[in-house]
Amino acid sequence: MDVRRLQAFAKVYELRSFSRAGEELLLSQPTISAHISALEEELETQLFDRLGRTVLPTQAGDVLYRYCTTIFTQLDHAKADIMALSARVAGELVIGGSTIPAHYIIPRLVARYVAAYPEVQVDMTGGDSSEIAQKVADGTVHVGIVGAPASYPELVSLPYLDDALVVVVPASLPLPDLTGSGWQDRLAGLPWIMREQGSGTRQTLEASFAKGGLDIRDITPVLVVHSSLAVLECVEAGLGVAAVSTLAARAYLERGTVAGLDVPHLDMRRSFYVIHHGKRYLFPALRAFLKICGFA
Repeated sequence: MDVRRLQAFAKVYELRSFSRAGEELLLSQPTISAHISALEEELETQLFDRLGRTVLPTQAGDVLYRYCTTIFTQLDHAKADIMALSARVAGELVIGGSTIPAHYIIPRLVARYVAAYPEVQVDMTGGDSSEIAQKVADGTVHVGIVGAPASYPELVSLPYLDDALVVVVPASLPLPDLTGSGWQDRLAGLPWIMREQGSGTRQTLEASFAKGGLDIRDITPVLVVHSSLAVLECVEAGLGVAAVSTLAARAYLERGTVAGLDVPHLDMRRSFYVIHHGKRYLFPALRAFLKICGFA
């Protein structure tokens, strides 16, 4: 089978669209269609049901896609091994980051990395911690930096950088006293802006609340926001209070548009983790990135 035809097939399978597959592969839609037709003729079976604008894989298509992922992985390994013979670090590296690492950690790492290994094509993608872990587990991302250890047993989670959450409030809001008895009720009664389920920030906050005798489910947030920067903007606008990374909050605290709320009974320390698949080949570009991160 022609590898280019298999690549076209896999992209149509993933995107459920001939036109979008063509855009991704920089090929015309007729070329994509020709590749699929040639495969169907070679295999003497239909790989997709074409229902108007909807494209759905057949059972044969599902089987072929499973083998395609193995084929592409083996080809990548072969290419990496051949490059390793000549001590070249080249190819593609897909790096995923949850919100805070994507904004404050990964850019500087990538700057050092591309300066040292200019032949590597770096692709950065974002998401919350659980989304990045899922992408590393399924192989669409090679390495990630996230705000919580990955829950997948096949992934390796390497502690990389210590961090802590800080509760921030609008500068105009009087700071409540959270040192005496009943502090839990006073804290829970504040207008909270929460990160979404699955974010590392949300996981750390839930864990610290639980240790302090609070159940986060008892709090009805005024907003659920999918970005720490958006959370800070909402706090600055006076919409409520929130727990965010000190890395993200620093600039807002320094310019005085938000204030930090001391919550002495909560331990909101955490770490960021570099995650990669423990059962997959550490090809040269990935090994080099791990070295940049300080892991030999």
